[in-house]
Amino acid sequence: CGVIDGRTGSVLTWDMLLAQLDPADVIVIGEQHDDATGHAVQLALVEDLLTDGRGALAMEMLERDEQALIDDYRDGIIDTETFAKLTESTDWAGSGSWAAWYQPCVDAAIDQGAAVVAANAPRRYVRTARIDGWTTIDTLSGPRAELVDRPDTPITGSYRERFFELMGGHGDGQSPDPENMNVVESFFRSQQVWDATMAASVSTALETAGPPVILLVGRFHSDYEGGTVSQIRRHHPGAKIRTISLEPACETVELNLEEPQADFVICTTP
Repeated sequence: CGVIDGRTGSVLTWDMLLAQLDPADVIVIGEQHDDATGHAVQLALVEDLLTDGRGALAMEMLERDEQALIDDYRDGIIDTETFAKLTESTDWAGSGSWAAWYQPCVDAAIDQGAAVVAANAPRRYVRTARIDGWTTIDTLSGPRAELVDRPDTPITGSYRERFFELMGGHGDGQSPDPENMNVVESFFRSQQVWDATMAASVSTALETAGPPVILLVGRFHSDYEGGTVSQIRRHHPGAKIRTISLEPACETVELNLEEPQADFVICTTP
């Protein structure tokens, strides 16, 4: 592995990386879900940064209505196998991926006295936003309203453009196939629900558990000032936010001072 300063291209040692991350309030670690080496790096970061009972680990992989299951696991009411089964996480990133990659991060955070936060929105609400727009989400009240967030204003800019390119549409709104454009727009609503909900979860964790809050998330949400990062900044404009991109395709890393891939790029190709 190699650690690169995403803004200067300088190669950093692990200790240099930790020193630069130490003042951070929020550390967003963007993963490629099937990158085994990247997951090993994640675990090392959790172990080295969540110390002395401070901070929190927030996870895209767990949904807000599963927070009670995290608490049950922490208190020894359920075991690891039951926890993975009840959260339907056993094969979250492929066969056996939870036990191999994510459970060790949960255990490391708990062992060090840090909070563990189910950061994402329940899938049923994400699906509702995709199919029905914001209407149903906006009418939720009481405990259900606490399970999901959406952006106050639509997420735009290069993030939206990259999403539309990825989905086969065009970010400029000039797709020759309006029907396809509507489909892509509906999936982008789902994306925005994920971004807004995870950002709000990080914001709450920062206020309740204190820094640093580490968020494990898919790279698209965080690379190039992705939607989740921009939403965290809306909640905490003055927060020290640092982004890390776990990059298995090291040959594709390009320095861009105007829009860097991340504050730090960790190449995970052996």
